[in-house]
Amino acid sequence: MSRNIYVLAVGINNYKSSTIPPLKGCMNDITAMEEFFKKYLATNRDKLHIKKLINNEATRQAIIDGFRKHLCQAKSNDVALFYFSGHGSQEYASKNFWYLEPDHLNETLVCWDSRTDGIWDLADKELAKLIAEVSQNHPHFVVILDCCHAGGGTRNNNDVSLVEYTGVRSVYTELKERPLSSFIFSEEERESLLAASNSDQDTNRFSLPKGEYILLAACRDNELAREHQYQKRGIFSYFLLDSLQKNSNLSYRDLWKRSHILVQSFYANQSPQIEATNPSYLDQHFLGGAITSRQIYFTVMYDGSNGWSIDGGAVHGITSPPGNQKTRLAIFPIDLEDISQLHNAIAVAEVIEVLPQSSKINISGERKELNPELIYKAAITYLPVSTFKVYIAGDTSGVVFAHQAIQQASFGENASLYICEIDNYYEADFYLKAINNQYQITCVSDHRRLISTISDFTLESALQAIYTLEHIARWRHIAAITSPENDLMTANAVEMQFYPQTLETFATQDDQLYLTYQAKDGKLKPPAIQIKLINTSNIKLYCVLLNLTELFAVTAIPFTGSCTGIWLEPGQETWVLEGQYIPISIPISFQRRGVREYKDILKLIVSTNSFDANLLVQDNIENLNKRSSKSHILQADSLIQKMQLRAITAYPDETQQPQMLDNWATNEILIVTKIPEGVNLQNFEIEKSAQEINIENLDNTDQNINNYNFFTFLKIGLIILAILSGIFIGWIVWQKSRQDNPGKVTLSYPIRTFKLSKNSRQ
Repeated sequence: MSRNIYVLAVGINNYKSSTIPPLKGCMNDITAMEEFFKKYLATNRDKLHIKKLINNEATRQAIIDGFRKHLCQAKSNDVALFYFSGHGSQEYASKNFWYLEPDHLNETLVCWDSRTDGIWDLADKELAKLIAEVSQNHPHFVVILDCCHAGGGTRNNNDVSLVEYTGVRSVYTELKERPLSSFIFSEEERESLLAASNSDQDTNRFSLPKGEYILLAACRDNELAREHQYQKRGIFSYFLLDSLQKNSNLSYRDLWKRSHILVQSFYANQSPQIEATNPSYLDQHFLGGAITSRQIYFTVMYDGSNGWSIDGGAVHGITSPPGNQKTRLAIFPIDLEDISQLHNAIAVAEVIEVLPQSSKINISGERKELNPELIYKAAITYLPVSTFKVYIAGDTSGVVFAHQAIQQASFGENASLYICEIDNYYEADFYLKAINNQYQITCVSDHRRLISTISDFTLESALQAIYTLEHIARWRHIAAITSPENDLMTANAVEMQFYPQTLETFATQDDQLYLTYQAKDGKLKPPAIQIKLINTSNIKLYCVLLNLTELFAVTAIPFTGSCTGIWLEPGQETWVLEGQYIPISIPISFQRRGVREYKDILKLIVSTNSFDANLLVQDNIENLNKRSSKSHILQADSLIQKMQLRAITAYPDETQQPQMLDNWATNEILIVTKIPEGVNLQNFEIEKSAQEINIENLDNTDQNINNYNFFTFLKIGLIILAILSGIFIGWIVWQKSRQDNPGKVTLSYPIRTFKLSKNSRQ
């Protein structure tokens, strides 16, 4: 099927304002990109529509019109691409936007006529609105920004030396406070923003318009983007296009990996970024090709000071166990898509030192010499972690298929990196039972059925059961990742504060939050909370907040837009999910089975270096088993994920900075959500969410285990009833006492303390 590809390309070398330094490579970037599109895209059935805005054509209004009149033509089967090559900057943000901007600054694109005749830059909030307008027709939308501080839109460090040409695509910060009327928001949106800002309750908080997109940015939001001194091109644009020309079928993730390493080989302090509103988009080919079928892999790179390394470390689950056990890997060419066959490996390696966000490796057994100027793929063949024990029993045919599935799911030296089969039921973590042409998975410790039954004794069904067990095991590994035992991270580095929407539904005890549903007007209303992070340390820290659920899902909760990680300077604070109230609910499938209590783990990871939180995400177990085993093989999430690694070799014209070891730490809090015991679930309407999946009733075909479960649950139920009675009495006493001790609910990191407040918000 033919597509229309709409490209809006903006390149600005010379600006109208004499205070904005000229650039030399932006027009060259546009020319090179246009030639690439015409050469590689115009030869097939796709129709290419390029609108170029060069220098004085790239006014603020022309760029806005380019979105609304050109890119908005793209429909659901089309592609829209916005490419900007020029200066980036920032401007002082009014208090209306402070909840979105920890540094109180808007990021901007500097248009040709910016800062003349009362004309403002194009702010990131306006870019978000324009993207949302283009996204209304659901095209495949790509944004490429080659400007300073592009990872957050744009930013600048106010270096006065930038008034002369330096090859740095950044200009001074605009410190004048910008009136809200100058934004392209509608009158209704402005009123909503003002109402939210003036509200003490913040129940109607204004949210930025949201669209679906993939972003490739030249650098982090606190870095500078440079131009190539000899090619007179943006260094990010140059290597991005170089990667596409050498392999036009790269996925976005592969394209970013190669460009990232090459850019850092020139400038250690420029780190290209990638972002997507849907993480699955990153596995599509450039400009919307089919999803790449491949295994998740590490990137192997060479650094002159430290030798060969991979972009995964302790924060991703790689450990340094005592003894001679070491993680082992197989190494493949970067352009080899299928790395599932070990005979295609060109070398092997083992991890010799585990760092927080990377690991040093020793390469051996090279079938061909590795080039230090290139990057490679690496897949784990042996992982020295504690595997989860599985007991398999039941009908012979089903057991045989299960054994075959374990071998087929293997890669490397172990049958599985995460599970192992044992012969003793009482020593096992999981029980995989094959009976009545069905597979059942049970947790041995409490005899709880983990998923609905998997029908049919076939190899495909057995693979589905094995991948389900590995999915659960990976979830448990992620939940178990803890801070290293050292004193490098300052105590109370990041404080996590909670603000309940309704105080009566909220309670705390030890390191746990207790949230309660409200029954009103025939409906059950889930509790909701706001979460704020505050950097109380004296160092800059990168923060990620994960949610681990009872359905074995791992979700990265975003901060602003689709940003799942955020930098906080000392003293800065930020709201999770733009300050919106986050409902903490019990899945509908659980409620329909009479479940009244559900647990979530909030896991805060704080580091002195950044990492891609989306790559720690995995779907819930119900959705996992709606897929075929084949699709799961190709797209399975991995516990040990990739991570952006900074090169430490400085460019010759830069001063070499002393190396500082990155540090990281984690903190967890358990959230227990309950439906009051006095509420009859059958008398209340259950509002189904579009994202929730019904699962079939869990039948039990093992009568002996059923009887055991009945008496076990009866005893447990009596114990829980006694505990709940004590908690209820204690809660009444606590509620009485806290009225005399107001404060706010906080979780300090890594030291955990709680204080309670009636104030909804400060």
